[in-house]
Amino acid sequence: MSYRILIIEDEETLRESLKRVLLKEGYEVHAVESAEAALPIIAEKWCDLIVADIILPGQSGLECLKKCRQTNPDLIVIIMTAYATIESAVEAMRAGAHEYIVKPVVHGDLKAVIKKALSSKTGRNG
Repeated sequence: MSYRILIIEDEETLRESLKRVLLKEGYEVHAVESAEAALPIIAEKWCDLIVADIILPGQSGLECLKKCRQTNPDLIVIIMTAYATIESAVEAMRAGAHEYIVKPVVHGDLKAVIKKALSSKTGRNG
């Protein structure tokens, strides 16, 4: 089974870089530039895991996280930001983020976080 990952990142270079890395790992990947573009995909329950930036045009990554948790409480959401603060980390974790990653994103670290998150999902869901 191939896991499906949704990337929500407004910076095109990073979005495409993450997409390439995760495709090479064997995941199905869809990448969008905003929370608004992601919400219909999330509503379809297409993805197993989301990697989302906090600061996005329009709706923030944290607002998107909260909506994701309402739509699908088991959805794994990894939040990333270039502007890490203790407050935003606490808010993200309270809202249900699985992990909080500080940019610049190290591909190896992200792959390890995703692999660990998905293996915990497999363990939970059988």
